[in-house]
Amino acid sequence: AVFDCVVNSLKNVLNILIVYILFMFIFAVIAVQLFKGKFFFCTDESKGLEKDCKGQFLDYDTEEVAAMPREWRKYEFHYDNVLWAFLTLFTVSTGEGWPT
Repeated sequence: AVFDCVVNSLKNVLNILIVYILFMFIFAVIAVQLFKGKFFFCTDESKGLEKDCKGQFLDYDTEEVAAMPREWRKYEFHYDNVLWAFLTLFTVSTGEGWPT
């Protein structure tokens, strides 16, 4: 009886999963349209623009002060294509895989 109930409930779960994926796809497409190419950062935290992110900076986080090159990098989670947007939205909505 328990196995029969589980099998019968799977088709309802499948319908909800299809609706969930459809909504996530719609929001992923909208996020790509709004945020494509906007999730970048400079390795030097004092610089916020790509044009200022050139040269080197002094890194005081290590035991020894060192000159590090400034780099314009992309965040790990971004909206540059639909698949990454899907992954980012899943991460934001569930909290799964959030960086510390």
